[in-house]
Amino acid sequence: MRAFAVACAAITVAALGSLPSAVSKEPPKEWDGLELRPSKNVAALYVRPGASLAGYKHVRLEPLEVHFDKNWDPNASRMGTNRLTKDDFDRIKQGLSDEFAKVIKKELADGGYDLVTEAGEDVLDVTPIIVDLYIAAPDKPYAGRSRTYTADPGRMTLVAELRDSETQQVLARAIDPRRASGTGTFQITTSVSNLGAAAQIIERWASALRKALDAANASGARK
Repeated sequence: MRAFAVACAAITVAALGSLPSAVSKEPPKEWDGLELRPSKNVAALYVRPGASLAGYKHVRLEPLEVHFDKNWDPNASRMGTNRLTKDDFDRIKQGLSDEFAKVIKKELADGGYDLVTEAGEDVLDVTPIIVDLYIAAPDKPYAGRSRTYTADPGRMTLVAELRDSETQQVLARAIDPRRASGTGTFQITTSVSNLGAAAQIIERWASALRKALDAANASGARK
């Protein structure tokens, strides 16, 4: 699975512990003591044996970290004022991070969960990282107008780690690559974020987290 290899190569050991080898096409069966489990919602799900999300009613969400695809070079054919600056890249990352937090908050609230800032017995820590973000960036059409960066189809991969907020024990990790579907595009502007198809992908991830919490809390007490 190419996206799995990309994710493993892009994330540092400090972020998610010792990463599994990225040489094979398929994800390994074990990762830092976590076991690969079948999942209908994400491409690869690793769970600590005996761990459960039951009993977690609140989520402490860390800010989304974003890494562009290593082969993405939007300035390769640009000159002068048409070149993207560090501020442009930072705004793209911040816009995606803000949208991610907004969508997660709404989805969890719809399920009766809320975002908190303090640790607690029923608080789940979630660390999200996006890698492999690829956006095609056309020249800005007119001076003085907001720059628009589009990607069709566009792609990005989520790597998320779930931990107990008090013990910091890792309960699960998920890896999920997504591409914009159909004629959807990623659209991100420097003044107003218009994430288009990217928002739909984030909604899928938010729904997957809510479903995992719902299923665990319906099955009984935490192990």
